[in-house]
Amino acid sequence: MKLFINIIIAIIALAIFTLIKTFQREKQGKCAACDYDCEIKKQLVKAKK
Repeated sequence: MKLFINIIIAIIALAIFTLIKTFQREKQGKCAACDYDCEIKKQLVKAKK
């Protein structure tokens, strides 16, 4: 039972950390996906060329 509770706490902590990082990037004017090479970013680069 302790293991299950520790796993739940770890998942919640990771979710909170991710949300905090996302909101910090939003304040800087970046979207949350700016650090990743996603399809939308590839299309945007291709459209600019």
